[in-house]
Amino acid sequence: MDSFLLSRSPMKTLRSILFATLLMPAACIQIPDIAAPLDEPDCSDVGEAPMSVQWVSPQDGAQVGSIARLQVQLTGATPETVDLLVDGTAVAALKEPFVLDWETQSVSEGPHAFVVRARRCGQESLSPQRQVVVDRTKPSLVAQNPQDGAQWVPVHQTVRAELSEPVVADSVNNSTVRLLAGQSAVSAEVSLSQDGRVLTLQPLEPLPVSEVMRVVFDPSVTDAAGNPVAMSSQGWSWRVPAFLPLGDSQTPRTRVDSFSFQVERGGTPLVARLGTGTSGVQVERWNGVAWQALGAPLQGSAGDPQATECVLHLDSSDTPHVAWVQPKLDGSVEVHVRRWSGSAWTALGAPVIPVLSQASVTDLRIKVESFGGIPVIAFKERNASELQVSVFRLQAGEWRSRAVAGSQGVPNLTSLHLELNQWNEQILGRSNTEYGFPGWAISVSRSSGGSDVGYASPSRQAASPMFAMTVGGDGRIVVASPVQSNGSQSVLVQQWPTGTWERVGNTYDRVPGRTDASATALKLDAQGRLIMLLEEPESEASSSVRSLFVQRWTTDHWEQIGGALSANPGATPVSHSQLGTDKDGRIFLAWSEVDEQDATQFRLHVFRPND
Repeated sequence: MDSFLLSRSPMKTLRSILFATLLMPAACIQIPDIAAPLDEPDCSDVGEAPMSVQWVSPQDGAQVGSIARLQVQLTGATPETVDLLVDGTAVAALKEPFVLDWETQSVSEGPHAFVVRARRCGQESLSPQRQVVVDRTKPSLVAQNPQDGAQWVPVHQTVRAELSEPVVADSVNNSTVRLLAGQSAVSAEVSLSQDGRVLTLQPLEPLPVSEVMRVVFDPSVTDAAGNPVAMSSQGWSWRVPAFLPLGDSQTPRTRVDSFSFQVERGGTPLVARLGTGTSGVQVERWNGVAWQALGAPLQGSAGDPQATECVLHLDSSDTPHVAWVQPKLDGSVEVHVRRWSGSAWTALGAPVIPVLSQASVTDLRIKVESFGGIPVIAFKERNASELQVSVFRLQAGEWRSRAVAGSQGVPNLTSLHLELNQWNEQILGRSNTEYGFPGWAISVSRSSGGSDVGYASPSRQAASPMFAMTVGGDGRIVVASPVQSNGSQSVLVQQWPTGTWERVGNTYDRVPGRTDASATALKLDAQGRLIMLLEEPESEASSSVRSLFVQRWTTDHWEQIGGALSANPGATPVSHSQLGTDKDGRIFLAWSEVDEQDATQFRLHVFRPND
């Protein structure tokens, strides 16, 4: 084959192949993707414009929380990659403008070495190493005053919170740390200790009573790492009641069987009590720190049984007088009366013997006449066939008695009250049943010239004998008696200022619903304001849990003073509640309350105003 043929044959073959290819169906054409060539960095200037990496933030030794914001500044040639190295390990890449919010969860808390590395054309540049402390733990409360949930906080309380670690001083002010009464702000001076761990709030005014107080922190209050204080959005809270217990609220209270309560005009409370730890009647005065005994316990002759009742009274000069019922071994009883001399108890006459033979004595009362300081006692005495109220007055060292008219002819009698008006006339009140009438009636009488003058009954046919009575310096008599209203027992307050009983407002109870209210004490303070003390269940569901409610009459309505009162709110019943006032009208309270651990025992509680 000649050279010409040899040279044309391959060309012809190639043309045939190309022509055949063009004639093939389009669906059968498979042309592979052609990848675009990578941009190769221009490395011609290597060495002429070296890279430099400098920190903007964070500072060396800075603390960061769950998120660390990092920023660096690069100069020189543009890098191919920029990486964050933590303790020598690359953990994240930075893109222009080289700001990164890095999550720190992959590393432990504590100090770490942070370096930023830039690479280009096989060369790299490292930032200076910075030590950064990772702290994801929020500051927490390790101590606070008052405690969360505290019940008895004074109105002048300084509020203090100790934190587990310092917070930033600039984050603490009266806008970010707030003191609230309910939803209302209370003005307070907010300060932070030099070490940043103790926050103090000093209220600029006394805290409002009968309120739930709270301290709330804004999330902007943080530690140096930016962690907010670990606290509920509701903060921590406590109660500021209208009354505070005398003495440490954690100190075990005295167990009592009977007690009587009085308040000196200057505001010092006294109690006379019978019960555990005493062999007789123990009289005690509050000295500002603790209860201090006035002399030894009072009792009858050696071997006499335990006294059964005691009653305390302060005369016009605040001299204590005490009387008690003293059983004898032969089954009889005596009534003993003593006066405090300032250093010892002095007997006032011989023991009082009941008028009726073999009589029991209950409902003992004592008052002292404002002129001459003559004591008067009254009590109910009863034997197997007779019942009467007897009044004894000390005259020339001897007790002289009289039976109260109308008291002998009643089937039953209780709730005896004795008061003296401005003329030292004896005002007696009692609850008694009547022949032919259901329920209980209230009888009020006044001794005048040796005889009794009766008042119209302020209440008849009541379901309960509970009532209270007081007499003002103007001679006004006020009584509170039980009445039925809408299926439950309410209280009706009436006064006798001008020859007839007048209502003081409408029938009253404190707790809505089918709960029975009872007035246990009435008092006209030195300013002539009427105060009423109620015992009432807090709810229908817990009818045995009775609390106290203090009300004061203001022109045309009853004003609540504080909320439901008990030493153990919502858990145990109170009883035998009594009140007293000082010369400024401040209210003091005393009651016995079932022991939370032993329902057979009653403990004595005395409360002062929270002012």
